[in-house]
Amino acid sequence: MRERNEEIGRRWYEEMWSKPDFNVADEIIDENYDPDWVSIDKVGPDQVKHEIKYFRSVFPDLKYEIIEIIGDEEKVWIRYKGTGTHKGNAWGFGPTGKTVEFEGATILYINAKGKIADRWGAFCFYDILTDLELTPPLWELSQKFKDTQI
Repeated sequence: MRERNEEIGRRWYEEMWSKPDFNVADEIIDENYDPDWVSIDKVGPDQVKHEIKYFRSVFPDLKYEIIEIIGDEEKVWIRYKGTGTHKGNAWGFGPTGKTVEFEGATILYINAKGKIADRWGAFCFYDILTDLELTPPLWELSQKFKDTQI
């Protein structure tokens, strides 16, 4: 199970997100996949395909590198580095043409059928906005509020 789940995790980032190969979504994602924290009106493989299409419209050359991967009987933990060039509109900002690099972690929960049933993930969105020079670095941001009374 451990090796199977690690292979699913590799396919999630290396094939499905980085190439992208949407057929992989149909192979590895359960039809009822619908994480509570994702606000997309689709479920199963279609939800993830929608996410990938959106992020690749913003970062068309988006690539993920797996830094660390550890599987067990029911899940796989993945620590990754992502890179991409900001060429699309998103979050109220036009394309900057700048390249971003960010790190994150994902846990994929695998059901008995060997399909991804749920996901938890985290990355620092603030770092992306800083790399794009759309917001100041945190150490500079604090100076802007130095004299602010609350």
